[in-house]
This record gives sequence, structure tokens and C-alpha cells, in this order.
Amino acid sequence: MTSCPNPEAPAASSRDPMPGDVLLMLGEGPLSALIAWCGDSIYSHAALVADDGDLIEAAAHGVRRYPLMQRLNDHDNYPFVDLFRPHDADGRPLPDGDRAAVLAHAVSLLGVPYPLDRLATLGVLVAVRGKLPSHWLARLVVREALDHLVRNDPSHMVCSEVVYRSFAECDAQPRGRLAPTVVLEPRGTAPFPKIDWKALWDEVWPLLHPKRRQALAAVAAQTGGEAAERVATAADLAPADDELADSLAAARARLGLSASAATPILAATPPLPVPNPNPKLVTPLDLASSPSLMRIGRLSGAASPVPADAVG
Repeated sequence: MTSCPNPEAPAASSRDPMPGDVLLMLGEGPLSALIAWCGDSIYSHAALVADDGDLIEAAAHGVRRYPLMQRLNDHDNYPFVDLFRPHDADGRPLPDGDRAAVLAHAVSLLGVPYPLDRLATLGVLVAVRGKLPSHWLARLVVREALDHLVRNDPSHMVCSEVVYRSFAECDAQPRGRLAPTVVLEPRGTAPFPKIDWKALWDEVWPLLHPKRRQALAAVAAQTGGEAAERVATAADLAPADDELADSLAAARARLGLSASAATPILAATPPLPVPNPNPKLVTPLDLASSPSLMRIGRLSGAASPVPADAVG
């Protein structure tokens, strides 16, 4: 972002959400945990603070408004929600005029139908980051996520794309001035989360195409109790390395990336900006680590601050 001439900007220290602020959060459940891990982030979902006590986000049936306080009080489904404030290149919070432009564009996206579901969102993150789990069922879910992404309409949007486009495509002049800077982030080293495998499969199953459910009926039968951990089952059902590589290449090609698997990104000081990032490839990690967004604090959930290396 470049400096804005309007000096009327909100105080950076204010912890009250304001229109144009960004919300990053973790959803409850094993699929959200897998999304966060594959995306090298502690977050699995993103939204924009709107007016009238709402937020704007991509949801199952389209881009929508949702009551902000209802989200902040929904600790069962969202263990924590963090607030980020957009700043210009000089580190100053955006003035009201720029915030209004961001919100206006977010409002214009309301009702955009059929955003990518969470399974395809997982596919996007795996395709972009190239991070693959080792557990047989997690690998199978990732393979299904990549294939699910390939079958989806490429015009569909993920949550981070809605937020990014609200800034990048708004009417603030010159066009694109408010686009959050996206920087290259190194591959994360967080340990794989503890997953309830039956609960994961229960989340994934309704998202699968009926033909895939039929093909994977044997997996559904094996995900109860100790059977899900049997070595023999793992050997029979886990996708082979070359099969997973083919799915990854197809998903990357679908997103307009080189078909070869993503390579680990090395840390750079200062972080290297990504020129003209594709909005469809922006992730919660990109928003959290953007120098254009300052973390203000945690609005709900654990009160302890997030370690600096957890969001970057």
C-alpha cells in the first residue's frame, strides 16, 4: 500500500473492530486443523469487518453478512478470532475514506454463489504450499481435496480471496493502491496436529461427490475405532506417492501454477514481496504475515498473545 493523503485515520491502538478491519480465526474440528497445518498457519478462515455490527465472509452458500458478535461468542465453532488492522506503506491506519471503499467492494461481492467449500480450500492450500502429511488417512483426504479442487469451477472464491479482493479491487485510486502486500513465507515447522480421524472423515464425507463416496465406501467402513489405525489398512488405502504427486500437479495446473510440486520456501530478510499476487492463491497465512496488516489483538478465545513466529 502507498501513503494516503487523508490524515483522518483511526487510532492504531484501538481494539474495537472497525469497518475494513480483517478477522482471522481458527475453525473448530479436524478439517480446520488440517487446513491450518497445510497452510502453515494457525488460522483456517478469514473475514472482513463490515458495518451495522456485521462481518462479510465466504460461507457455504455464498459471500454473506454475518453478525460479528455472534461469531465472537461462538466459541464452540471458532476457538479464537484475531483482529488485524490495515495500514498504509508508512504504517498509518487507513483513513475512513479508504475503509469505506474497501467495504463498498466487499458489499458488491455479497451473494457471489457457491464459493469453494472447505475441502477445495484445503486443496488450494496444499497446491500452493506443497505441504503433505504422512498419515495415511490425512494423505487420502488431501488427495480427495486436490481432486475436488480440480473438479470445481475456477471462478469460485475462498475466504482469503474475498478479503484480499475487497482491498485490491476497490475504487481507491490509483486502482490497487490498497492491495495488501503478500510476502513469501518459509515452510512452517509446526508439528502435525492431533486429529480425531473418525471426526475428520465425518466432516469430509458430506463434501465428497456421490461417485467418490461410492468409491471410498471401504474407507468409511474402516474409520471407526482402532481399525482406522491398522497398518494393513493404511497400506491398502493410502495413495501412493506418485498418485499424490499427480493430483498435486493437476491442482497446481488448475490454479495456473507450474505443474511441478511446490518447493519449500526459504526465509528471506526482509521478506520478499510477491508481485501481482493472484487473489485466488492468497491464504490466511498471507494475510497474517502481510506488512499491510497489523495484528491488534485477540477478540475472542484465549487471551494470550500469538507468538510472532506463529503467524508468519
